[in-house]
Amino acid sequence: MNKTEMSRRVSEKSGIDFEVCRKVVDALEKVMEEELADTKGLGGKIDKIYNVMHFFKGKKEENK
Repeated sequence: MNKTEMSRRVSEKSGIDFEVCRKVVDALEKVMEEELADTKGLGGKIDKIYNVMHFFKGKKEENK
């Protein structure tokens, strides 16, 4: 899935305008880039990615 597809799906699921979703996805990408750039070592970066994925998985389970 690329950013356009992600933005479109978020727009469809949330009812929020596609262009607004695109801006949010772009901003999330920048925040993640900054966080990973500030993290030392590959292990630290993998931990951060794991924590983000775990966060989203928890949100998905809450919405079931």
